[in-house]
Amino acid sequence: MKTASRMSVLPLLALLRCSSSSPAATSPAFVAPPASVVVDDGSAVKIRREAFVIDGFKAPPNPKTGAVTPPELNRVRVVRYRVDADPPRPARAVFIMMPGFLGGAGSLDGAARAMVRRSTATDAIEAWAIDRRSNLLEDTHGLDVAEVTRDASQATSYYFDGATVAGKSFEGFHSGSADTYASEWGLATTIGDLQAIVALVPAADRASRIVLLGHSLGGAIVEEYAAWDFGGLAGARNLAGLVLVDGVAGGEGAAQPAMDENAYANGAPQSAGAFGPQPGVETDIRGGSVFTTLPFLGTKAYVVSEYVSILARTAPDAVAVDATRDGLLSVLLGQSPMPKLTNRAAFGFAFDVKSCGLQIAAISCGEGKAGAITEYDSVLGGKLSHPSDVSATYAWTAFDQTSPHENTSIDDAARAWYEGPGLNFAEWYFPQRLSIDAQAARTLNAKPGDWRVDKYGLLASRGSEIDVPIFAVGSVVAASASAYDGIKAFAGPIGPGRPQAGKPRTDPDAFSTLILPTLTHIDWVVGTDASGSPVGRYYDALYAFAMKSTPAGGVTVAVTK
Repeated sequence: MKTASRMSVLPLLALLRCSSSSPAATSPAFVAPPASVVVDDGSAVKIRREAFVIDGFKAPPNPKTGAVTPPELNRVRVVRYRVDADPPRPARAVFIMMPGFLGGAGSLDGAARAMVRRSTATDAIEAWAIDRRSNLLEDTHGLDVAEVTRDASQATSYYFDGATVAGKSFEGFHSGSADTYASEWGLATTIGDLQAIVALVPAADRASRIVLLGHSLGGAIVEEYAAWDFGGLAGARNLAGLVLVDGVAGGEGAAQPAMDENAYANGAPQSAGAFGPQPGVETDIRGGSVFTTLPFLGTKAYVVSEYVSILARTAPDAVAVDATRDGLLSVLLGQSPMPKLTNRAAFGFAFDVKSCGLQIAAISCGEGKAGAITEYDSVLGGKLSHPSDVSATYAWTAFDQTSPHENTSIDDAARAWYEGPGLNFAEWYFPQRLSIDAQAARTLNAKPGDWRVDKYGLLASRGSEIDVPIFAVGSVVAASASAYDGIKAFAGPIGPGRPQAGKPRTDPDAFSTLILPTLTHIDWVVGTDASGSPVGRYYDALYAFAMKSTPAGGVTVAVTK
């Protein structure tokens, strides 16, 4: 990946520090968005979304600094989507969904709604999206106020202008230096939190009702959960099915991990990627470099993305004057000064695959119009397009008005970025330890005596005992079905007591794939549920997989919050 010189990005970063030109916050009366609300009543199935927090795994202290995770952060949030009924209807399948790298529960909003939407009078479906514990560090107060009041200036005033908004002032973003306990928020902690969520389903019903889905890095995490050694039993014993969405552990069954103990502990400068050299758990992460930082952009990029999303839905055709937003767009789009943009065009250029410099966040959502759009070499790598006529005011053509049609409505994608109390698309403080651990554990066969097990508690050792049906889909990370050959070869046949019992992995009922090259990495999880579209076909196939993997009947889950 190409890297911009320090000189070339300094003027753009200076713009990011500018105050917004929007008016100061007026601290209106504020009531947080409801934790339980009907979010989709325009279809045959009314969907209720409930957000709640449960106790999770007790993370160990940082062995270098002695810092201990505060009790209120040994917790994990679940965003539950279900048919709106009181009491909840018994669910034939409960999708538990693990987000990917830098992802929050909101990043799974589209897929979660799509599954519940397919519920019938006899078979209800639930979908539970996970907000990993690091999301609890986020101060979303200013964004929650902006959401409720439909006034994005409340967010800019709160985060960037030092204003008191609805009775509260922003204390600043976390840098990690004061949060060294988060060095231990790796795979063992994440699997422990996931197990606490799984345990909400009665033990007798887990193996017949839980479909565990992982997107991107989440695909590796759910594989590793299925292979995890829980007191002599594989995590797969708790599952009815496993879904890998454009993500895979890779290296399943290999004799040794690609990462050796020295690289794990001390880092691998030669393995530099988009986010810099691979850090070491001992030298870097336990020393205080606990969170992943967006290159060139920083944590404030998440805030700007969220209030741009609010504006894209609440005032789509307005043209905002916002130095903070335009500074960020200048970095992303390689264009300074920025032309005028409608709010919908600002969101579109920021996230559409043709112009988004951060491809792991890209969607296919339409195209810009009303001015020249030219190709350029992005500082974040590759050739992209940007709005280049500074005298024009750009607008946006919707995804279903292009030829051919694209995959994701801006309304659906923007909603995923901000809607709900404390909820959002992104994970502002992603723990570096989690991605390092996921790489180290990817063989799914570590045994006692292995440094991964003995020194770091990475218990993904029972991969050959994964005996559940697997559905693997992809387009970017997994660009072809062969990306999943490792897990297909390593997992065992379907186990007894399951609807597909005894079937080998060569049988499509035991292992199936769906590769759709026109979907971006994010279209898979926020794509618009349109009948006959590639996204609609995928949602239909995912629902069919759940129905094949679960018997008739259902489980009622009562959550004590």
